[in-house]
Amino acid sequence: MRRKSVRGARRFGGAIALLALVGCASGSDGGADFAKVCAAQGLTPGTDVFTDCIEQHQLEQQMELQRIHQAREAARGGTKL
Repeated sequence: MRRKSVRGARRFGGAIALLALVGCASGSDGGADFAKVCAAQGLTPGTDVFTDCIEQHQLEQQMELQRIHQAREAARGGTKL
């Protein structure tokens, strides 16, 4: 019984740490930041490769937000508000 409560506490602690970390990173304007990252990689604005780079970053951001949402749901025990 004790082993399950330790695992549960670790999961909960991990979810809280994840949420705290994400809260620090969620305030930026993704589009402008992505353009800067792609330009810093040497890609030329207006080209297909540049657009693909931005779209890839946007997709990664959406996937990360989905993981965050799932972690929040798990931390709440799977209940939705």
